[in-house]
Amino acid sequence: MILDKFLNLQGTCIQGYRHLENIGIVFRIESKNQKAICPRCGLESDKLHQNHRHLVKDLPISGQPVYLQVNRRQFKCDNCQKPFSEELDFVAKKRTYTKRLAANILEQLKEGDTLNVSRRNDVTEEEIQRMIEDIAEEITETDLSKLKRLGIDEIALVKGQKNYCAVLVNLDTGKLIAILEKRTQEELSKTLTGWGKEVLEQIEEVSIDLWLPYKNLVKELMPSAEVVADRFHVMKQINQELDE
Repeated sequence: MILDKFLNLQGTCIQGYRHLENIGIVFRIESKNQKAICPRCGLESDKLHQNHRHLVKDLPISGQPVYLQVNRRQFKCDNCQKPFSEELDFVAKKRTYTKRLAANILEQLKEGDTLNVSRRNDVTEEEIQRMIEDIAEEITETDLSKLKRLGIDEIALVKGQKNYCAVLVNLDTGKLIAILEKRTQEELSKTLTGWGKEVLEQIEEVSIDLWLPYKNLVKELMPSAEVVADRFHVMKQINQELDE
């Protein structure tokens, strides 16, 4: 179906859509899968227990806000004899936005603070904070044994109030390593030293925006690493990973 390709959400089909004045376009969608896997025992079930429809916000189309009326069906497991909700690749459970919208908003945070980005996209600042936390859980890399190129970037939480969080990324894999609640030199130092001397000594390149406290800390903890000024590289890598 042309509309399915237009929306480009694999594994789903569009049941219909409406254009609501002063609101946007609302697509009614369902998963094409006839079965779902029970999270308790891992067995498949095709026994529909009930439908559960809710609204989530998606990427805009031609400047128009887009909402998805999603049917996250509940199945009943023959083995456990208990109902469970199906997993949907494009939206996490208990979230009011799609994963690709969250990735797009993270990209926007390179040039704006959470207040302005939230207003521009009609989401709350609390939702943006959850987006950051969700993405951190989804693509976090814990094995640092082969880390060679480290990226350090920042996200402005409140414009004009020097309220930032720091983002650490493996530039070779595009994987997020950590999101620090504060951008301070002390917070970064605590995180880096926690990796151990062996990991720090193997790092060959660090990409930062040349904020002096960061630069000094890198020289202190990773004296053999080359410091590269490229503040856009880090967030670009994160979004490339999310798009794959």
